[in-house]
Amino acid sequence: MNRIVEQEQESYRRKREQVSFNIIDVGAYLNELAEKGLVWALKGMTDLSEPEDFLIEKYLSIYRANQIYDNLEETFNIQTLNGQPIVYHHQTFHSKKSKQEDKTKKQQTQYLEVKDVKKFIGYQKAKELEEKIYELCKSFPSYEKRHIVNQIERSSTSIKDRIAIGEQRFIGEKFYQYSISVGSAKETSAWLQISLGQKYITQGQYDELDNLANQVVSILTKTLCHLRDNEGKGIDLPNPYTPDVKKFGAYQNALLLVGRIYEITRQREFWQERDLLYGIRSCATSTVANIAEGHQLYAPVKFRFFNHAIEALSGLESKLEAALAKEIISIYILKETIELMKGIRNILTKRMRNISDSR
Repeated sequence: MNRIVEQEQESYRRKREQVSFNIIDVGAYLNELAEKGLVWALKGMTDLSEPEDFLIEKYLSIYRANQIYDNLEETFNIQTLNGQPIVYHHQTFHSKKSKQEDKTKKQQTQYLEVKDVKKFIGYQKAKELEEKIYELCKSFPSYEKRHIVNQIERSSTSIKDRIAIGEQRFIGEKFYQYSISVGSAKETSAWLQISLGQKYITQGQYDELDNLANQVVSILTKTLCHLRDNEGKGIDLPNPYTPDVKKFGAYQNALLLVGRIYEITRQREFWQERDLLYGIRSCATSTVANIAEGHQLYAPVKFRFFNHAIEALSGLESKLEAALAKEIISIYILKETIELMKGIRNILTKRMRNISDSR
């Protein structure tokens, strides 16, 4: 028993190093470990941070019935891979009580068959979108290379990469990776809409690529629905359906804000203040991108991206005040823009409050 505990703790330390202590990824791994029945084994670790302690207690409470404290040698088989211990869950094991058998059956449903991701239509569509985005960006203005081009290429690549990472055994991790992919697809659509607004792309180009991004979201959603209704029965999984960000008031107003900011920063007075110009545009477009990316499955992630959008608005306000101090813009322009920003912030704040209350 002590050997299994030690190996689980060492395995967790290695996993934590791999994700560079990204608390979102760490939390997802702890959730998987709780579902498997061994999160209690980490409680004796002396090198845990406060967030880790909190998450371990949280998942231990949620999955307390899953935890396996007895007959670990019968339940788990210890093997090694490249000298590192790996714990595999048996497909069946002997139990004296039917309750334990039910628990085992529930745990078995949490594992999936790993398939060739390149044969998955969602991956193929994501790869097609990525390739077309990279080709499209070759025609963008040179001054957008370090901003819009960089961001839309990054988000489009993330769609494909997260689908690939999601092809694994754990249902919970598959949901998490697909959720990020959905968010990246919505963010990619947002950058496309911004590009269309600035006439960097045509309506036809936008329609084709936006439709491709929506296809990926639809495929991932249907896949997760199938998993939840079949292999994932009895597991606490999020609703795979995500709302249409284009119908979200804060997103619509943020697009108007971007249009307004580009119009303002085209003034001759900004030509000598390029850092300020790019900073103002970056804050405005980041607001749109974060709102879009927040439309994914998990409430904490949605909350985090909405908060990033509010931070971008605060940065924008500060930079506009700097432009006013340098007499590049008028007080009227500042007040008019801040009023639009206030409306976006109010919608986001209200939505974040609803997310907190639901949690």
